[in-house]
Amino acid sequence: MQITADAPFREKLLPEEIHVIDEFAVSANKKSTEERPEMLKLISLIKQDKVSTVYAFDRTRLFRNYYDGMEFQDICRKHGVSLVYTSSGQGHVKATDSTFLEGVLLMFSNIEGQNIARRTNEVQRRCPPKKLGYTKVSETKQYVKSLDNRETVHSYFDALQNVLTVEDLS
Repeated sequence: MQITADAPFREKLLPEEIHVIDEFAVSANKKSTEERPEMLKLISLIKQDKVSTVYAFDRTRLFRNYYDGMEFQDICRKHGVSLVYTSSGQGHVKATDSTFLEGVLLMFSNIEGQNIARRTNEVQRRCPPKKLGYTKVSETKQYVKSLDNRETVHSYFDALQNVLTVEDLS
């Protein structure tokens, strides 16, 4: 989704003008800036005046922490870096030059991140994750193969090998 939203912007640039920062599922909600090496690299490039524009899907893709987000905004302003949010979704607010408005929007991102973490924890408490064909040993928190389910797991994967179309799933 983020790549397709960025496509119209990337098409206007030369390949050597684009540096993609992919943190491979590192959550801005769970890690501080210091724990995000790719974000640290981006900040370093900005401070070296090697970046003119940062394109991101929306504010939440960069930071969920209000203070980290405000510090990043400040660094971008000091080094003349434009922020462009590529999402065109309903309720999306484009980047602004207003410190006040950006601060308010970052506060909402922070709250949204906390709500996501709370809901995720709630789901995991109510429906703990399970691994098909394995049993979790509580003391060691390790998974071991469950011989009781062996035949069920084998028949499941045998059946999957025969699925070639969506219709075959029914």
